[in-house]
Amino acid sequence: MPVMDGLEATRRIRALGRADGRGVPIVAMSAAVLNEDVRSCHEAGMSAHLAKPVDLARMYRLTDRLMRRKRDA
Repeated sequence: MPVMDGLEATRRIRALGRADGRGVPIVAMSAAVLNEDVRSCHEAGMSAHLAKPVDLARMYRLTDRLMRRKRDA
């Protein structure tokens, strides 16, 4: 992203102080798959990390899980 990366965008969304900012699912889709990369995503407040190239079946399962969690919250 030209102005900020996904980690910074996630931190700002989570820091908004709004319920929707704290609860909206945010998923990283990145070719950076080292343990420290995934950990950085979670530390920034992302809900999950998907490695590229994206496995569509895994993405659908993750989306379903995140939407169920949001609905049940």
